Amino acid sequence: MPEPGAPAGADVAGFHAVDQAVDPQALIQFLARAKTQPELQALQAQMLEQLRLRPMSRVLDVGCGYGADAATIAYRVAGGTVVGVDLSHTMIDEAKRRTEGRGLDLSFQVADAARLPFPEDTFDASRAEAVLEHMSNPERAVAEMARVTRPTGRVVALDIDHGMTLLDHPDRRTTRLILDATADAVATGWAGRQLRRLFGQAGLTEVAVRTHTMFAPGGFFRSILAPHVARLQSAGELDPEAAQRWWAAMDELVASAWFTAGVTWFLAAGTVPSRRARR
Repeated sequence: MPEPGAPAGADVAGFHAVDQAVDPQALIQFLARAKTQPELQALQAQMLEQLRLRPMSRVLDVGCGYGADAATIAYRVAGGTVVGVDLSHTMIDEAKRRTEGRGLDLSFQVADAARLPFPEDTFDASRAEAVLEHMSNPERAVAEMARVTRPTGRVVALDIDHGMTLLDHPDRRTTRLILDATADAVATGWAGRQLRRLFGQAGLTEVAVRTHTMFAPGGFFRSILAPHVARLQSAGELDPEAAQRWWAAMDELVASAWFTAGVTWFLAAGTVPSRRARR
């Protein structure tokens, strides 16, 4: 059983089309609970540092979700402006509801990260967290973030590489099958390892990439894998009895002191060149 605080019932593959998800609120709850993980909070702090924010900065939060990070940034850039965009009407409505009345120069709007509705050089910094993995064309989002960020401004992205998910389990064959299915269920499951190339192709300079493997508690990890195991069974790719044995072995590990599972995050940062060719 998932431990207290573990997100349940959320299929992370649904983030590419939140408004069409069976339960969009479950996805919002998943995000909120994931953000309580101390290691993710540490990565987010590194991300803020890489943005090089100053008072009066204009900042774009691409794929802002329910607005928590945009609000944090708005407090950081006293007198500045923060704009959050997301493809989901549900997320934008939730972001507006949660930040209403805070007195921040903060706005939200529905927009496609691959076609941002802003002129060149609008922002001092742009960020995207756990967004590119859910896009089939992440290169367009990075190029757009670079386009709307002023010369010498910063572009930063934090994303998971689902192909580098790890799990210590005695049944290696079934574990490979499940982890591969989990990576393939996301639009760009290998987004993390692509960031360095995508930033370079967008013309960014001073590109730096860090990786961090975040070990996950058993209940949290179980909730992530469950929808993918169910899909494999429905497709006839995983025998129900084999799945039951696999879960039993995993639950035994979770109950022990030695459960090991984790996801690998990539944090990429780059600078818009001081001179760049205009389209």
